[in-house]
Amino acid sequence: MKVTIRDIAKKANVSVATVSRTINNKGYVHPETKKIVEDVVREMGYTPNQLARLLLKRQSGIIGVIIPHIDSPFISELIGGIEQEALSNGYKVMLCITNNDSERELEYIRIFEQYMIDGLIICSNLLNPERIIALNIPIVSVDHIIDPSIPSITTDNIGGGRMAAEILIESGANNFVLFRGPSFLITTSERTLGFVETVKKYNYPYEYYDFDLISPDYKFMYNYLLNNPQINGIFTLSDTLGVITAGILNKIGRKLGKDVFLVSFDGLPISKWIYPALTVISQPIRYIGVEAMSTLLKLLDGKEIPEQHKIIQVSLRERETTKLLKDH
Repeated sequence: MKVTIRDIAKKANVSVATVSRTINNKGYVHPETKKIVEDVVREMGYTPNQLARLLLKRQSGIIGVIIPHIDSPFISELIGGIEQEALSNGYKVMLCITNNDSERELEYIRIFEQYMIDGLIICSNLLNPERIIALNIPIVSVDHIIDPSIPSITTDNIGGGRMAAEILIESGANNFVLFRGPSFLITTSERTLGFVETVKKYNYPYEYYDFDLISPDYKFMYNYLLNNPQINGIFTLSDTLGVITAGILNKIGRKLGKDVFLVSFDGLPISKWIYPALTVISQPIRYIGVEAMSTLLKLLDGKEIPEQHKIIQVSLRERETTKLLKDH
């Protein structure tokens, strides 16, 4: 049977309040009485309930993180950054995987209400935004702007789309396709916008197709690339799509970096491990996670944040699937 504070009080012949003050080191307790209580605590093997103590202070020490799935390398890297910053500041992370299911999201919201989480980082499209806002706790969103009042950390997706178009055009591409994620994602629309704005300046033809980012339609991609040899500029809006595309082009005998050029978005390690190594628009994914948690910590401490909606810059990493600028 678990030892309680009442058991300690009875054994030490003191009040429950005295035991509580001794254990929590708050309020005055006579030194001799304190020693008696501490001896009984050790003797009976009492372990304080840390969660109960935190709840008494109206804190849980827990940060909720809502993600759509766990299968994406991007999500894994992002969570690594969030958890790194959370743990170094004394917080634990409660990971909530919604699978883009409204009922599952509502179930997590009920858990948040029950366990009084201190703050929330949202890394997915919300299906119940009004319920999340009603939690009335500090919230930071990643890659989404839920509401103007909620701070966000996003990437310069529009600028990244422009960079991708520019390096493909400089490599010699003049007929384009974009392999994208779902159209409802803000990252998809923004990266497409930056890319299309640039390509339109040259009146080059382009088209785009949407895929599930975890399980894209490989057969469609294969048949499209096989039957459209005029396509010589490809922008994939994730490294996962980029790796699949590169594999298909190798399989059908098209020479990446010579007669067809490819840029992907993310900059995950896998992009440089395959052959040929992908030219990428690189975003500092782990840093984004750290920055999201750092922003939430400021909110928890009642501090002002420098930017309500912070945009993280991206960079171009030229590799073998485009013609390097130095070769021009």
